Amino acid sequence: MDIINVEKAFRLMDGDEQLFRDLFEIIEGSLEEKYRNVEAALASESSSDLELYAHQFKGAMRNVAAEEACALLEKLEKCGTRGDFAVARELYPQIRPVVDRVLEYFRSEAWVSAFTPRK
Repeated sequence: MDIINVEKAFRLMDGDEQLFRDLFEIIEGSLEEKYRNVEAALASESSSDLELYAHQFKGAMRNVAAEEACALLEKLEKCGTRGDFAVARELYPQIRPVVDRVLEYFRSEAWVSAFTPRK
């Protein structure tokens, strides 16, 4: 599974490289809040909050086609739905390293060639 599905991201953005950059800026600026929200839901064992915050986080990652992160966050969201905090606590530590890899890939600009206008 690609850290970012660049072809999908290209389609989602209609080839707009600046939009992709803008979305990453928004996501990056909200990450700590997303982590805090999930951590608070885990600490309080609030199933509805865990489901909600994991869903919101997944949505942000889906906007930029970060499929591996989406898959983990979907599992976390389902833990909220089921109230399965034991599994959620096992999953949660896996999320930050994957999201960090998404950000590293974005910053590497390895994706830019996919957004280069085609002739």
